[in-house]
Amino acid sequence: MAKKAEARRETAEGLGRSLGRLAERLQETGMMREGTVVLHLSGSAGGDYHLETRGRKVQVVDAADAPLDREVALEIRGDAETVQAIIDGEKDAAKEFFAGGIRVRGDLRYLSDVMVELGLLERPL
Repeated sequence: MAKKAEARRETAEGLGRSLGRLAERLQETGMMREGTVVLHLSGSAGGDYHLETRGRKVQVVDAADAPLDREVALEIRGDAETVQAIIDGEKDAAKEFFAGGIRVRGDLRYLSDVMVELGLLERPL
């Protein structure tokens, strides 16, 4: 049991680092709109996270620590490991999206443009 708990903790920490790097990259692009991107992630590192944009600042917030009080720009659902692999450039975002590995609600054009800018998509959806 202790090994499973340790593996979950390490997976969650890896996801946290990936989300942190994503927030930094998003700040550099200047493409993020004011509002919140809500991530509903399942699996061993699952949980709900917000990428909150205020001005040019983007920060990752655990949804349990902050109630949603801002406009939701996008809502993304998927397995935490899949989403992390997309963020880290290990999986093809378009393939995962079209295969149903991730689901998106909101302005798909906006998400597509941001992902192209970040190099996570080769061409817009």
